[in-house]
Amino acid sequence: MRLDLWFARMSILSLAAGAGVFGPEQTRAICDAFDGAWTELLRSGSELTAHARAPATREALARRIIERALDGLLSVKELRDDALAYLLRNPPA
Repeated sequence: MRLDLWFARMSILSLAAGAGVFGPEQTRAICDAFDGAWTELLRSGSELTAHARAPATREALARRIIERALDGLLSVKELRDDALAYLLRNPPA
């Protein structure tokens, strides 16, 4: 696993753990959605993945995915797609 993906995964795991309401399967879905969203942004060449913007982008992705998971959405594809659509409407500074 690339170092930036490892740090991103650690970020979402700590946020998910902080929420304190997710079991192992839910945490796995959250992490998979995050990994998929970040990979898609990297593949697309999005400027949101540039070194200076990457931390804020990863945090925004993680927070949106966790927020939606707290609402009961646990489909990896739906969480990923929702987070990407959210970033398009609300790009981090």
